[in-house]
Amino acid sequence: MMPTASSEPDPPVPLEGARLEQALERLSEAQARLERLEYEEQHLPEGESNHPELAAAHWELSMAYQGAGQFEQALKHHQSFYLHDVSRRNERAQASVMRLTRAYSRQEGELNRQEHLLEQTVAEYTAQLEATQVEMTELLASAAEFRDAPLGPHARWVGDASACVAQAMGMSDTDVRSLSLAARLHDIGKLAIPDAILLKEGKLSSSEWTVMRTHTVLGARLLAQSTTSLLRLAAEVALSHHEHWDGGGYPRGLLAEQIPLSGRIVSVVDTYDALVSERPYKPAWTAVQALLYLHRTAGRQFDPEVVEVFTLLYEQGGLPR
Repeated sequence: MMPTASSEPDPPVPLEGARLEQALERLSEAQARLERLEYEEQHLPEGESNHPELAAAHWELSMAYQGAGQFEQALKHHQSFYLHDVSRRNERAQASVMRLTRAYSRQEGELNRQEHLLEQTVAEYTAQLEATQVEMTELLASAAEFRDAPLGPHARWVGDASACVAQAMGMSDTDVRSLSLAARLHDIGKLAIPDAILLKEGKLSSSEWTVMRTHTVLGARLLAQSTTSLLRLAAEVALSHHEHWDGGGYPRGLLAEQIPLSGRIVSVVDTYDALVSERPYKPAWTAVQALLYLHRTAGRQFDPEVVEVFTLLYEQGGLPR
C-alpha cells in the first residue's frame, strides 16, 4: 500500500552559491534605482510625477526579493508597484480626458466661429434682400403713381402714413415696416387701366367705374404671384383697400373685421390723401374738409377706430409731411 501524500507544501529551497550572489546583486541594483527615482520625484515640478518608472522599479524589487527568498519584502514592493501602477493609469486617463477636453474646446470654438460667420452671412443676405425688395417696391409704386398722379408723391405718403397709424394701433415693428412698403403698391393695378378712364376730367360713367374698380383685382393678381411675404401683404392691401366697413365696398363686399386691418388702415389714409390732393377730375380739399368726411362716413365706409387714430395723429402732428 502507497503512503498518503502530505497536504503541506514543500519548504522553499534557499538560494546558495552563485545563484544567491546573482539575486543579491540584482536586488542591490534595483534598490539603488528605486532610491534614485524616489529622490528625483521629490524634485519634480509641481503636478508632475514618475509613477511609470517607480512602478517598474518596485516590480523589479519584488521579483528580486522573491528570487532572494525574502517573500515579505517581495509582497511589500508588489503592493507599492500596484499603487504606482494605479496612479499611472489614472494619470493616463486624466491626460486622455484633458486631450479630449481641449479637442472639444477647439471644436466648440470653431463651431462658434462658423455660427458667427453664418449669422453674418445671413444678416448680410437678409439686408441685401430687404434692400432689393424696397427698391422693387418703390419702382413699382412710382410706375403706378406716375400714371395716376404724376405731380405728387402719393404712394410714398400713403405708405409712411399707414405705418404711423399701424404703429399707433399696436402693430409690431416688423409689421409696421412691411405695411409701410406694401401700402405703396395699393394702386398698382391702375397700370392696367386705360388713360381715357384713369385720367378723365369729370365723373366716370357707370361702365367706366366698372373698369376702374378692376384695379383692385388686377393689382392683387399681379402681386399674389410673388413668394415673398412683403408682396403677398401688398396683394392683400391692393385687393381690400376699397372694401367698406358696412359691406358696401368692392370687389368682394367684405364686412367690418372681415376686411384685413392692413386694408382698413390704407383705406382711411388713401382716401384722406386723395381728398387733399389735386386731381385732373377735382380740386384739392382742405385737411379739415377731408377729416370731416372721414368722420361722417366712419362706421359706414371706414373702420371707426382707424379714423379716430388717424385724426389723433393729425392733431398731434404725428403724420408725415
